[in-house]
Amino acid sequence: MEFETVIYEKKGHIAYLTLNRPQMLNAISPHMSGEMYQAWKDIKSDSNIRVVVLTGAGERAFSSGMDVRARTATGKPEMDPEVRFAESGGRLRVTARQNDCFKPTITAVNGMVVGGGLHFITDTDICICSDNATFFDTHLELGLMITGEVLDLRRRGVPLERLMRLALLGKKERMDAQEAHRIGIVSQVVPLKELMPTATGLAEIIAEMPPLPTQLSVEAIWRAAYTGDDDSKMAAGILNRYNLRGSEAAEGLMAFAQRRKADFEKK
Repeated sequence: MEFETVIYEKKGHIAYLTLNRPQMLNAISPHMSGEMYQAWKDIKSDSNIRVVVLTGAGERAFSSGMDVRARTATGKPEMDPEVRFAESGGRLRVTARQNDCFKPTITAVNGMVVGGGLHFITDTDICICSDNATFFDTHLELGLMITGEVLDLRRRGVPLERLMRLALLGKKERMDAQEAHRIGIVSQVVPLKELMPTATGLAEIIAEMPPLPTQLSVEAIWRAAYTGDDDSKMAAGILNRYNLRGSEAAEGLMAFAQRRKADFEKK
């Protein structure tokens, strides 16, 4: 599967997605949104893929957000439903969460993340970044109010006042990699040359886990983040009962009892 704005590769149980518009700082065009939607559809349907690594091409930027120029090329504002995300069914579908995919996703941030690019950060399961990464938002400078990608930073533990500064001060307020790590937006900061090897190492560990309970666990954690405590526990209970009926739970428990390594490749 080949695209123009996205590099999509599969290596063993790992899928690699690379935003590939480095000349535009990997800005999200309607065409990229459509191609990401197609890639996520394939990832969801491919039972061999267990984990995803997402990054951006080049060293300057992971993603500079929405490509406003591309979205206004027709002379219509980007909010116009006739031009907004037309190639992905009328809604932004660039992240795992936006595509209802619960295969674990590791986002490897190289360089700056701006505005709409924060969707990839707030919707990922594990986020690591290079030591040259910066995070900021320019919605207000474009005459737009902040939306979900900024608001969802609260769910990742960003303090209210820090979120206000990020929203209200635009490109004058840039969060560096060390601060992003300190407040919990990213879990690890590494030199740029070590970014992809580190992400791949994490992916290889996850790829050895049994896929069904792994994906159900990811879903349960996200439900806990977005629903009340009682609702999330009820959802987790339903998912757990579903998992216990599967072959992977049986194999894992049997292997433990027999003091051997579980073989989750068996069907």
